[in-house]
Amino acid sequence: MDLSFESHPAMTDLWLVRHGEAVPEDVDPARPLTAEGSRAISAAAYVIAGRMGNPDLVAASGKRRARQTAEIFAAAAGYPGENIVETPALSPGASPEAFLSFLEEHKDKGTVLCAGHLPSIALFASFLLSSGDPIRLAFGPGTACHIRLSGIRRGAGELALLL
Repeated sequence: MDLSFESHPAMTDLWLVRHGEAVPEDVDPARPLTAEGSRAISAAAYVIAGRMGNPDLVAASGKRRARQTAEIFAAAAGYPGENIVETPALSPGASPEAFLSFLEEHKDKGTVLCAGHLPSIALFASFLLSSGDPIRLAFGPGTACHIRLSGIRRGAGELALLL
């Protein structure tokens, strides 16, 4: 399945964010962010919002911790929380193909922020940054990765920031 296009898309800036520190599943099966996780995400979100500007789309997996992370980033960037899109393309086990399909659906958006999980968020970054051997980026809780895109296909990204 070819999910690439060669023309320059409107989407040029992709921000991939791993959710913040979450409570253990045995404490709360919904795994919301911890107080420290919320605090750390808030601090990062305000730094990133200054670099990112106003996103055209904020998306998250359907899991609570990713949604909370997206909400914090959205608030910092002045993006309406009710407009956050939830998608299984950002779930922990999502494939790069599913993620590229999601991006293709929203290719008219210039700046997109996606909050997700390991291992998929690191896999998506590697997929977009390399057309050959995988690139291994460390995505700790709350890590943000800015990728400049020349298209929506494998290897069409350039790493602009990893924080």
